[in-house]
Amino acid sequence: MANSPNLLIVRTPFQAWFCLQLIDHLGIINYDLLYITHNNSEEDRSYFSRLSSSATISEYVYLPPARFDLFTHIKLRLRVRSWFCDCDYKNIYVASINSLVINALICRFSFSNLYTFDDGAANLVKGGSYYIDPSTKRMTVYRILFKGLAVEKVRKRIARHFSLYKGFCNIVEESRITYLDGWRSEYQRAPDITSPRERTKRYFIGAPFEEVMSGQEIERMIDLMLAVGIDGYIKHPREKKELPIGGIILDKGGRIAEEVILEDSVGCAVELYGFLSSVMMNLQGVSEKRVVFLPGHHKLTGVGELARESGCQEVYLT
Repeated sequence: MANSPNLLIVRTPFQAWFCLQLIDHLGIINYDLLYITHNNSEEDRSYFSRLSSSATISEYVYLPPARFDLFTHIKLRLRVRSWFCDCDYKNIYVASINSLVINALICRFSFSNLYTFDDGAANLVKGGSYYIDPSTKRMTVYRILFKGLAVEKVRKRIARHFSLYKGFCNIVEESRITYLDGWRSEYQRAPDITSPRERTKRYFIGAPFEEVMSGQEIERMIDLMLAVGIDGYIKHPREKKELPIGGIILDKGGRIAEEVILEDSVGCAVELYGFLSSVMMNLQGVSEKRVVFLPGHHKLTGVGELARESGCQEVYLT
């Protein structure tokens, strides 16, 4: 590898979108691309195609999750072993510093300049996985096994972090952050921004709710959304089945939710409903109302704190 001075490491469609912004903002011309996904969604393939078209070397690694996390990590390490070869990059651009294999790859290129960027709302949850490793023996063993470093040590190495979230604490101090324009700037450039809004469009942002909510909590959320009535349903790549809450399931066409919502809502005011996700954060300057549904135990956690700090209306389901 290392035919280029820059290496871009991507795990999600949002991260890929962010890399496109970095390429434009920094004028990155020569780069290699490693795209890792556990979903192989239409969005993954679409954004890989866009990024890889200008890459010197690119690889798309799809690895379905194994029953046990450790097996997934071991298989991934084997799949990307060629990227650990005896070569060097001047600059590495990455978001997922908490990922075992990506963390190990960062440590392999210990003399490279490390540049990070947002992985969405996860960067803003204080005390979360982007701030500190879990204090468990298992994580300590994993880091040793994969030859990585604790997240807090990797954070100290970051030369600069690129973010959309001005006004929020992030994984490095303010002096090491460069802010980029997000979707608010696109919204402001729209030709009808000063025109009165004809109507309000309400969107439900899908998610793998069974991973964060109980069945009872999901049913409660369904009842609340049926009472609201929605215009559009944005399905998440890991969402097994959309919820029966009505509304048109929007065709994303290989794009991330933010781009689809902006296109579909031209001339209308926007309201968003769902779990506290990156979409909720990314469109805070576009939507007039954002309602997040959270399990009761999140009220005193970093997730609940972020919901309040970002101006979302919280609805606790228990």
